[in-house]
Parts: sequence; C-alpha cells; structure tokens
Amino acid sequence: MTLNLRSDPLLAELQSMGENMDRMVGRMFATDPSRKGWLPPADIYETDDDVVIELDVPGCHSENLSVEAVDGQLVVSGERSSTEGVARRYRVERWSGRFVRSFSLQPNLATEQIRADYHDGVLTVRLRKPEEVKPKRISISHERKQISDKAS
Repeated sequence: MTLNLRSDPLLAELQSMGENMDRMVGRMFATDPSRKGWLPPADIYETDDDVVIELDVPGCHSENLSVEAVDGQLVVSGERSSTEGVARRYRVERWSGRFVRSFSLQPNLATEQIRADYHDGVLTVRLRKPEEVKPKRISISHERKQISDKAS
C-alpha cells in the first residue's frame, strides 16, 4: 500500500476491499494452528504535520512489536501468544501468532522522524510530513491604491 497524502476515495475503498479479501482468504487457508497468523486492521490518516497509521493489536506486548523503515517500506510486525497451560479448548476465535504489515513510504519522507506509541491495544505510528508536502497558506494583500484627481 502506498501512502499517498491525497488519495482518491474510490481507490481507497477498493484497497480496503482488497485487504479485507486478503484477511478472509488467509483465515480460510490457515488450517494448521501452529502456522496461523493474523492481519491487524489499520487506519491511515493525516494531520497537518504527520501521516498516522493506527493498527489494532490488542493482546500484544510492546516488546513483541516492531516498526522498521527498510528499503522504502514501513514494516510493522508482531506476535500475539495464545493462552498457555490450557487443558482443553472449546472455542478459539481470537487470533494468535505472528503478523507482518508493510506500507510503501514516499521517497522524500524523513525516516529518522518516525515515532511509534502503543497504548490500549493500538499501535500508533507517526510519519512526519516533509515541509514541501505541507500545505502553505499564502496571504492575499488587499491594499487600495487611490487615484488622485488632478485638474488639468
């Protein structure tokens, strides 16, 4: 997924549908419990200064999460462990195992200014917008020039 700061709503919706299909197909073919993985949902939005990615990763411990900028990609990975010491399971609906999500970064994005925070099961990654991408307000002058009446 490319992080376009100004995206087309239709293309964003199509991208979302594609990711939902990936999740469903992954669930259908994840039959071996030891190889089960999951794909946390993500929201991407922008503020005046940042592009923000929020991933729902409840049940993960912060030491099991990783955010890296590698070769023009933002790679977010982690792992959620299943409950240990269980004698018998009656139902397993919550996902466990490893996940990896990657997002394409714009070439002029300053990777040294990427910040990540984990709070209440949400991993928030903030990517600082380059100055040349930020909207700039241009003031409009409204001076009036008076024309003097000179009698000839």
